Amino acid sequence: MSRRGLLGRMAFGALLPGLGALAVPAHGAEAVSAELATSAALLNAMFPHDALDAGFYREMAARYLDELATRPEALAAHRAGLGVLDGSYIAPFVQLPEVIQRSMVAKVDQEPFFTAFLMRGAELVYRDQRAWDLLGYEGSSVEYGGYLDRGFDDIDWLPAAGGTQ
Repeated sequence: MSRRGLLGRMAFGALLPGLGALAVPAHGAEAVSAELATSAALLNAMFPHDALDAGFYREMAARYLDELATRPEALAAHRAGLGVLDGSYIAPFVQLPEVIQRSMVAKVDQEPFFTAFLMRGAELVYRDQRAWDLLGYEGSSVEYGGYLDRGFDDIDWLPAAGGTQ
């Protein structure tokens, strides 16, 4: 999409703000699917890694939403936050270009729902073994005696102890 086309759509959306109120709300499976898609896109915007595919982010978002199902207040806050992201009058958050997604995230990054999702999302993404493999993290070394004997003792860039400079 060209910049001119994007600006045209934004102007059209600004001229007709009442159209958002006329939209038919999604129900049932459609609402859950849209919620999952927006949550996955938000996770991808928060933790962007080219090596991780959309399915990975979708799975992490599904785990988070399953956890929220037991906490109605948190789920309601999350849904309200996603509503802000999806209510741009241009397109749903998932369909927006990355630059506009970042600006939309900047609008909500101080909201409690975002902070909760950021903290738990980081844990979900970076505790997954697939993310470790793709990002080059070798995992914990405590059970192997620490890092010293696993190739991390090669600090040849420091001068030797007691040596002259």
